[in-house]
Amino acid sequence: MYDGVATLISYGEPTFDKYGNKHAEPIRKKVFVQPRGVYQSEFYNAAQLGLSPSLTLYMTYKGDYDGQKVLEYEGKEWTVIRVDWTAQRDGISLICQERSKNGN
Repeated sequence: MYDGVATLISYGEPTFDKYGNKHAEPIRKKVFVQPRGVYQSEFYNAAQLGLSPSLTLYMTYKGDYDGQKVLEYEGKEWTVIRVDWTAQRDGISLICQERSKNGN
């Protein structure tokens, strides 16, 4: 059962305004997800790289994911730090950490 909705965020080709500032509009795609915990081994392996995963979202269809590195879920922004393509037959798991206010 997929009881959550996440919004995958990517960015289109940048454009320039009349002052020469570069802007890229976000492209948002809603997908159904099932929240899961982060395995202890996943947490410790990521910690060695300075990462702190705190959320795993399972998506039923691999085709919905196109390399997005940012997503919104339950009112927060998350960074995708790893994708488990072998999670289940047609699905994938996105291992995420909460984004800080400076965007990392």
